[in-house]
Amino acid sequence: MKFLYPEFLWALAVLAIPIIIHLFNFKRYKTLYFSSLNFIKHVDQKTKSTQRLKHILVLLTRLLAFLFLVLAFAQPYFPDSKEELNSKKSITCFYLDNSFSMQARGPEGELLSEAREKAKEVIKDAPRDARFIIGTNEISGREERILNRREAFEKIDAIELCPLTRDLSEVLKWQKETLEKAQEDQKTKINYFIFSDFQKGNKKTFDAKKDNITYYPTRMVPEQNSNVYIDSVWFTSPIHKVGQNKELNIRVVNMNDENIENLELSINIDSYTKTIFINAPKKQKISTSVSYSDRTVGFKSGKINVADEHVFFDDTYFISYEVQEFSNVLIIDGKDAIAGTALIYELNDFYKSRSKDITAITKEDFEAQDLIVINGANEISSGLNNYLSEFIKAGGSVALFPGKSPNKSDWNRFLGESKLPLMENSVSTGNKIKSLNYADPFYAGVFEEEPKNLNLPSVSKTFRTVKSNVRSADLITLQNSLPLLSYTQSTGNVFMFYSSVHEDFGNFSRDALFTTVLLRFAELAKRKQPISLTIGSDSQYPVYKKITGDNVIHITGNDVDFIPQRSEISGVNYLTLNKLDNYSQLFAGNYEIESEGTIGSLSLNYNRSESKLNYYSTEDIDKIFEGSNYQYNEISSDSELATSNINKPFSYWKLCIVLTLIFVLGEMLLVRLLK
Repeated sequence: MKFLYPEFLWALAVLAIPIIIHLFNFKRYKTLYFSSLNFIKHVDQKTKSTQRLKHILVLLTRLLAFLFLVLAFAQPYFPDSKEELNSKKSITCFYLDNSFSMQARGPEGELLSEAREKAKEVIKDAPRDARFIIGTNEISGREERILNRREAFEKIDAIELCPLTRDLSEVLKWQKETLEKAQEDQKTKINYFIFSDFQKGNKKTFDAKKDNITYYPTRMVPEQNSNVYIDSVWFTSPIHKVGQNKELNIRVVNMNDENIENLELSINIDSYTKTIFINAPKKQKISTSVSYSDRTVGFKSGKINVADEHVFFDDTYFISYEVQEFSNVLIIDGKDAIAGTALIYELNDFYKSRSKDITAITKEDFEAQDLIVINGANEISSGLNNYLSEFIKAGGSVALFPGKSPNKSDWNRFLGESKLPLMENSVSTGNKIKSLNYADPFYAGVFEEEPKNLNLPSVSKTFRTVKSNVRSADLITLQNSLPLLSYTQSTGNVFMFYSSVHEDFGNFSRDALFTTVLLRFAELAKRKQPISLTIGSDSQYPVYKKITGDNVIHITGNDVDFIPQRSEISGVNYLTLNKLDNYSQLFAGNYEIESEGTIGSLSLNYNRSESKLNYYSTEDIDKIFEGSNYQYNEISSDSELATSNINKPFSYWKLCIVLTLIFVLGEMLLVRLLK
């Protein structure tokens, strides 16, 4: 015999109480006087014998009642097989898929809720002293613990939907490694239950070689495979200025088998609120847009919501951005600098510009700048090269206008690092501008429509280019097919003008196109921050505000306050959210970034990969577990969980309760009937 809760056997000490009462009966006797005691003595002897028998029987029934009551709490059982006698060497393992696709409704409610109940049924049917390992999408060291029955129930009750998505192969591989650590020897018997909707991932294979594991893949079948969700949101232009009209694009996906007419979309961003209706064809992506403008500077947050009746986690998309008051421009004048460059920026209050000679530049001059304009420089010293490289890595933008006789070695060193075409000797023919690359986002919003027969300026001399290991795009092309203006985009933008704007090289600096590109450089130079991050992804969020000393960055909102992982590159702090201790406490929504006050806003969204309700078929699951010992289950409206290898032992505690009641009743009968 074994006991499920042997600690209750300590309660057997209460058996001493009725024994003590029996041995030390403190009943008071009253003396009666009779003329003759012979008859009394005879009666007394017969009464003592009867009372002694009665007391012994009452004591015995009390002891047995207490005994079986204690045994009922200890829950005795008899191992009914050799395997159960060695149940210390068996482990029942669970993986409960708690991704957001398990939010869909099954025949008895939410799929995750159904999975929890089915897992509890397995635990109830497991051997009395079985051990359990329970895993979810968290995949952490906390889920490698071996649990007893009570701890397993508590763990399952605590499982909630999680924003992390896992590929099935990734989960099975991790869980198998966990099981190998838990195995005491190769004879350890393992039953592995998988409760999931088996949503399709990137991989369909699993190394399921012959081992001592019996798999129970159990597919939770939703009643409907329909979903409407917001896939992505983006701005046509990254520029955010007060009063400037902006276009917000929204992409919606209709996964239903039917067309939807007048699907409701609500947009709430700062003080802007609007509801629109769109038609969504079945199994299609639909893009729509709204236009609005910001009235004030500062951090803006909002959300876009679609009306859906089934899966809800992906119905809302959160965004945030900053409308800045001005942009800082530093003009570094070289030997052949042209006058009036700073004046172009001074005509617009949005730009704060200043000029400084190239020979007096220090590292501190680059702080808080958005755009650096190299104006007519022939030399780029190694120090300036390093300053510019660090500035670009930190998200800043650089516009390069060489002088009349640039040192090609200096310039090409920087151009090569920036992945731009290198400069060679000058060219004096074919230098009339042929075309502008209107399709490039650089010109978005510059012209109301693509101009026809535009009178473009010419340059008398340009520099031949060599394109090798470049990642650049041409913005202005000459008739000789050489680029006049090119740019490359990494963390920041680098624009290169392959001529000089000095008057000896033509009249380009006096044309309206020169003013246009200078202003456009400054507009696009505003350091970009993503309008949202996906929870659990590797995306980083840059914080361009300077953090002084050892101040800590906090992210607050939605009743949480946490410190994200932080790394500093070239003076910029990058926040990473893919290495948090507990993702279950992180929700989609709008948050504030704080360090000595609010220094930014951040929006988090759930991964949309769970929104595509495509599932593995029975044949797919057969292939996944091919080569292993497994029993496939499917939980739908007309099916139940089958666990042929796990049998529930007889519940002896119920028999103990019955015997307890019998002996309590026997005691009562003895007291009343035995005279």
